[in-house]
Amino acid sequence: MDISIFGNKIDIPDWFRNKINQNLQEITQKYFKNIVDCSVTFNKSPSDYRCQIHIHASRSLSLRGEANADNVQESFNIALEHLHNRLKKYKGRLITKRDHAPPAHELFEGNQYIIDNDIPLETSVESQKDAKIIDKKTTHIDTLSLQDAIMVLDLSERPVLMFKNLDNNRINVIYKQNEDRIILLDSGMIS
Repeated sequence: MDISIFGNKIDIPDWFRNKINQNLQEITQKYFKNIVDCSVTFNKSPSDYRCQIHIHASRSLSLRGEANADNVQESFNIALEHLHNRLKKYKGRLITKRDHAPPAHELFEGNQYIIDNDIPLETSVESQKDAKIIDKKTTHIDTLSLQDAIMVLDLSERPVLMFKNLDNNRINVIYKQNEDRIILLDSGMIS
C-alpha cells in the first residue's frame, strides 16, 4: 500500500513516517485486501497540530479520521484510534465484503456543482442561476443498501450521502442529525 505523508510547515522525521506506514498497514490489512491509496496530512495551527487520515479503500468507500492534539504524534494516534474504532464497528460487514466480491451494480452519473453563495439579492433569478455556479463536474451515485449507505456515511465522515437504494430502486439521501440519529430522505421516485 502506498501511503503519502504530508506536513504543511512541519518536518516529519523518517522514524515517524515508518511508524505511520506500519500502523496504517496493520489496521487496514485486517479489513481490506487492496487499498487504492492512503494519505496522512499534518497541519500546524497556533494552538495545536491537526492530523487528517484519508484512506481510499475501494471505488465506493473512503474512510476519514482526524484529530487535534498538542503534538504531531498524539494527533496521529488519536486520529488512527478514531478511525480504527469505526472500522471495528463495521468489522463483520467489511470482512464479508473483503472476502467476497460484491455483486456488480449500476452506477448513475450525476452533476456536482460548486455554487457561490455571495450573490446580491437584487439580481434577477436567471442571472443568479448562472452567476452562482462556479464549477461543475460529473459524479457517480452508487447503488447501496441502507445499511451500507449508513456505513459509508459514518466511515467517510461525510456530512451527507446520496445513493440509489438497492432495496427500492429510489434515490435516497442520508445525513447525521446528531451522533445518535441519522435522517433518511426518500425521493419516492424510482430512477
